[in-house]
Amino acid sequence: MSLPKSNLKEFLNKNKGYNILKRSKDTTIIKLPNGKLLKILDDKLLKIISNTGYNLETRLNEVKNLNKFTNFSWPTMMLEDDGIVKAYVMSEIPGVDFTNYYENILNLTSYASIHSQIETNIKNGNNVGIIFPDLCTTENIRITHDNKVFFIDYDGLQIKHMPAVGYSDYLGTPKDVLVKKYYDHKSNLFTKELDIKSAIFLYFVDVFGIDLGAVNQINPYTGQNISLDEIFSMINLDNADIQQKVWRLFQPASIPNEFLGDDLYKLAEKERLVLPFPNAPIKVLRKK
Repeated sequence: MSLPKSNLKEFLNKNKGYNILKRSKDTTIIKLPNGKLLKILDDKLLKIISNTGYNLETRLNEVKNLNKFTNFSWPTMMLEDDGIVKAYVMSEIPGVDFTNYYENILNLTSYASIHSQIETNIKNGNNVGIIFPDLCTTENIRITHDNKVFFIDYDGLQIKHMPAVGYSDYLGTPKDVLVKKYYDHKSNLFTKELDIKSAIFLYFVDVFGIDLGAVNQINPYTGQNISLDEIFSMINLDNADIQQKVWRLFQPASIPNEFLGDDLYKLAEKERLVLPFPNAPIKVLRKK
């Protein structure tokens, strides 16, 4: 059974009074009078999606097979223009996007609870065949008013055998991401290991102000490669379990990644003053 389909121009005429929430280089997000959201993709992005071998319409219709994953703003209708599906409607998730949330972190224990939900959502998505290569684009994560975590932005995901449109730049360069551990070049599909890497990278950026993508890159101030040990020393991270989980991210495919899991709460027990790389803003977190 396919999602309901309607004409985009006719739909907008019937929903006058809508508000444009956001325009980006390739999408427009509109809030409809009934509170639902409409996402319109431009022709360039639609072509990129089609080049994966599965156009937007095909991807949207796959939603019917993924209903066991509940913490997601699923598409409810698709809209076409000139016979091509270019947009879809999804339910609004009241709250704030994760970008606004993590920039105001003061309570590490509360943040640990949020990040634990992110890890759980990833696991549940993986179980139904979803990979989230663009997870570190934190506008794709919503925090509700009662501190529940939902994912949005359906069209760019890797869904079972349908390749993702791309991946977050936070994860490193192509030589860091498009390797055997994280990407199968025969199928053009990412592995679940990438999602674990995304979750840990996200945590370190949020809490420590540290970009793990800089590991093994040249520090322009010293001319030397940045090592994990230097990062651990910089943030006074001496927990061997956590160090091991981060270390695994940079090892070959034979060494699988691990989620932070309960270690999130171990980290939250300590008050931290975080000193990022030179010229980065200092981020101060105090446990309440």
